[in-house]
Amino acid sequence: MRARLPRAPRTTEYDLPLVAIVLGLVALGLAMVYSASGIRALDARDDPSYFLVQQSAWAAIGIVGMVLAARLDHRALRRAAVPLGVVALILLVVVLVPGIGTCAGGACRWLRVTSFAGIQPAELAKLALIVYLAFWLAARRDRIAQLGTTGPFIVLVALVAGLVVAEPDLGTAIVIGAIALALYFAAGARLVEFAGLGALAGTLALALAVAQPYRLQRLLTFLDPWSDPRGAGFQSIQSLYGLALGGPFGEGLGAGREKFGFLPAPYTDSIFSVIGNELGMVGTGLVIFLFLAFAFRGTRIALRAPNAEGALLAMGITVWLASQAWLNMAVVASLVPMTGITLPFISYGGSSLCVGLVAVGILLSVGRAGAGGSARVPDPPRGGRDGRPREPAARGRRGGTRARRGRAFPLPWRSTRAGG
Repeated sequence: MRARLPRAPRTTEYDLPLVAIVLGLVALGLAMVYSASGIRALDARDDPSYFLVQQSAWAAIGIVGMVLAARLDHRALRRAAVPLGVVALILLVVVLVPGIGTCAGGACRWLRVTSFAGIQPAELAKLALIVYLAFWLAARRDRIAQLGTTGPFIVLVALVAGLVVAEPDLGTAIVIGAIALALYFAAGARLVEFAGLGALAGTLALALAVAQPYRLQRLLTFLDPWSDPRGAGFQSIQSLYGLALGGPFGEGLGAGREKFGFLPAPYTDSIFSVIGNELGMVGTGLVIFLFLAFAFRGTRIALRAPNAEGALLAMGITVWLASQAWLNMAVVASLVPMTGITLPFISYGGSSLCVGLVAVGILLSVGRAGAGGSARVPDPPRGGRDGRPREPAARGRRGGTRARRGRAFPLPWRSTRAGG
């Protein structure tokens, strides 16, 4: 009989693979921002490293925020949920005030303090909405389908998304809708309720897409970008050229040609095309793999969370960053109509990078609580009229229990029965 080898002691309860994934994406982003912005920075600022220096400073600030958020007990965010949400709503309103919000390309999305310091309120609003809904829905998951829960949920999400659409920024509003739907489903909504809200959100998004002439033009261009190759379809075509010209291994870091006046936003919205142009299929495949790995680690943390609040926080953050990454890459590949949305951790932008890294810190905090077990706090049992705890009904059925003989579905906050 072979002797069992002793296991090495666990030195940390943080999800180190997740940390490595995020830091890898940030490092790749810094390299690509420098490559994609160097010529433009040299022309405009006489300094090819101008955007790299700014992005590096924001990355350092964001990493410090990530470390601090990871060391914080995620349950302490309960006290900050309402103030953070109020601040986010105020900033979303202030950015629309003429003369205060900074406008570019027909959109007013930024509050600029100096040439370096500024904030994009929509980025903060995504994190604030996740934090607030996580604690709010966790306290109401036993009555998730009631009008008293669904009604305020719809009003709150519509308010935040509506202010973002007014900037205008339909892409970010779509991400906000995806986050809200994921949290609503994870909180215990049945498939019928989830499908109904999903259909409502899809209908509103389609209505907004055809309500404005420029959005309708984008939709028509998506269907046939070659109908106007020098006008509305120019960015879509050049994004595809960037991916195609790179081939398997790319033209080399810094040697890409699409960033020289062909792509309108090479270091922000279209940076994935620059990656394909310079690093080829290997580079784009690596980015896709890293985001898939991020989604896997985030979902794993949500499933192992010690309580409902932690599970919803982890799920919201994971869906936010993974869905935004997918949307950006899908736009570049012409799988969805054109929207101006950044690639998390990679595109140039201080607000997006800092807020995203702080969100990862919260995700690490939830993962630490789930791994260590010291922060496990049992959820209060759901009682019936006789005062005895009951199992919640499975989705799509009126009765029955979720628990099965053998191994139960690994969602510790869903069942009040002790595992055995």
